[in-house]
Formats: sequence, C-alpha cells, structure tokens
Amino acid sequence: MEEKLIVFLFVFLIIISFMYKISPVQYPELINWKTIFFLSGLLLITKSIELSNYFHHIAIFMVKKAHYERNLVYFLIIISTFLAMILTNDITLFIVIPLTIKLKKLVNFDFSRIIILEIIAVNIGSSLTPIGNPQNIFIWHNYGTGVFNFILKMMPFFLLEFFLLIVYATFLVKNKKMEIVISDEKYDNNAFFNSLIILLMYIISSNYEDFFYLFLGVIFVYYLITKKSVISKCDWNIILLFILFFINFNILSMIPEIKYFIEHFGLNNGKNLFLFSTGLSQIISNVPATIFLSNYTDNWYYLSYGVNLAGTGFIIGSLANIIGLRISKIENGMKTYHKYAIPYFLISLLLISLIIK
Repeated sequence: MEEKLIVFLFVFLIIISFMYKISPVQYPELINWKTIFFLSGLLLITKSIELSNYFHHIAIFMVKKAHYERNLVYFLIIISTFLAMILTNDITLFIVIPLTIKLKKLVNFDFSRIIILEIIAVNIGSSLTPIGNPQNIFIWHNYGTGVFNFILKMMPFFLLEFFLLIVYATFLVKNKKMEIVISDEKYDNNAFFNSLIILLMYIISSNYEDFFYLFLGVIFVYYLITKKSVISKCDWNIILLFILFFINFNILSMIPEIKYFIEHFGLNNGKNLFLFSTGLSQIISNVPATIFLSNYTDNWYYLSYGVNLAGTGFIIGSLANIIGLRISKIENGMKTYHKYAIPYFLISLLLISLIIK
C-alpha cells in the first residue's frame, strides 16, 4: 500500500510541478525538516522497544487475568490505547494484533470485532500525545505547542472518545466466562528500559535545536553499534511518504483557485475547522489533510480534533487502519471494519459537534 502511494505521489508531484511551474529547487523549502528528523529518530527508538518484546510480555500478563470475554476486550483496548500514546498508532498494532491472533487459537469467539476495536483504540490513544501519530508530531513541531500544553488541550477529546469506546465495546461483546492458558515469550529487559530512557531524553532534546540534531546522531550510532536490526527493520518508507506529503500538499495550498475555494469554508470558526478537517481526512487521509490545512489556520487543537477523529472513520482516514487490516487478514476486512467503525465514528462526530461552539 505504501509503495503504491509513494509512486502515485511522485507522479502527482511531477504533474502539478509542470502545471504550476514549480522548480525542484523549491522542494526543500516546502518540507518541515524538524518533523522529518524527529520522526526518523522516533522510528528507531520505538522499533527498539517493539523488538524488545517487553510490552508483549505485559500484555500476556494482563490477558491471563481476564476471566470473562468482556474483561479481555477491556484489557486489549486499554493496552492498545496506552501503547499508542508512546509507540505511535501503527507500531502498536504490530504488537497487539499478533497477540490477538494468538488468543484466537485459544478462545472461541469473534475476534474480528476485537481487532477493529483495537484499531479504533490506537487511533484514540495516539491522539492524546504529540508523539502518538504522524499528524500530531507535525502539529507539535509546526505550531510549537509544547508537550504538556498539547496533552492538556487534547485531554477532553481523548477522555470522551475513550469512554465512548468502552461503552461501545460493552454493547458489542457478551460477558461470557472463559479460561485462557497462554505461554509467555522471551523479552529483552535492558533494550526496553534503555530505549524508554532514550525516548524521554529525545523528547526533551527536541526543545533545544542544536542539541537535538547532535542527540539524533548519537541515537543512530548507538543502535548501529548495539543492534543493527533496529535500523534495518524500520519502515523508512514512511519518511519518504511524509516528505512527499509535505511537498505535494504545500504546493496545492499555494494554488490560487484552491486557496479561494478553501477560504469560503470559514475555517477561523472552530466547529467549521473541526468538521472540514474530519471530512477532508475521509478523502485524502488525516496526515496530508493536516499538512494541507495547517496553511489555513492557527487553531491547532480543533484541527487536531478533526484529523484524529477522522482516523476512526472510513478506512482511508488513517494509514494505521490499512496497516491493521493488512496484519490481521480479517475475512471481508473492509466490510467488517466499516461495520463496527462507522457507527462509533458517527456517534463521536455528533457528540463533539454538539460540544464545540
């Protein structure tokens, strides 16, 4: 999926550059390099945490405590939500979905619903922190929000969405008794805690530009020496994809006809911005929608509300949704995803629309 999207964006870039006489020399100016470099370092650190298998160990420990189907679903939603806050939404899916597939062999009930709930949960959990997903990383750096201010502003959105998901799951899953016997797997305690410390230092370093780039280099050398597999197993396509998003959608935002069209939607109004960013993300996905709309508003938190909620809607709303279905290989995946995700999305959209002035 990523490879096809990259090819499409390359072709699209060539076409719009030719049509609007944009020279390749101008491309670097259209890229938010701080976001690109931060995302690169975050990929390394979170990949190391993933490969340590420590969160998988925690997840198994929690799952063993569940004696009812509904409790198991609550556990998996909580795990997915929490991990997405620090590991990003897509990386979290590489941890929780394989665990869920393993559980499917031990417990006889419909796991397709659980996987869809996990996909929704990672989108909700990742919305709370500035490192939870790519659009938040961009918003954090582009608007200079600060970590704690970002979390504080996103907390009402997160709490509402999380509470709603728990209620939604309660109605979807029956509370039948069950027994789970599952063996633990090996994990690297040192790799996990070392990377956790590095992650904390990395977030702090991002506030000091000179030190940040030096520390990023140190991180790369550290993993090159201690564990090369961390570097080789990172999905570096996401960096190229992000660069293309920046160039393409910043060019589009400069086209007079498009600027004239967008200005008619009154994006200075919080509710208009929220609804428009949610809707646009259902068409072009939330990361490019964020980059594009950042050229038209300073109201970053309503923009963040919209693009993050969009991740729980149609599958195109977030790349994490596509990744989740690809990993899980659910039968009739698209149909099943929309069957459970769309009702939740519409209820959320209605509630938040009523709250926002």
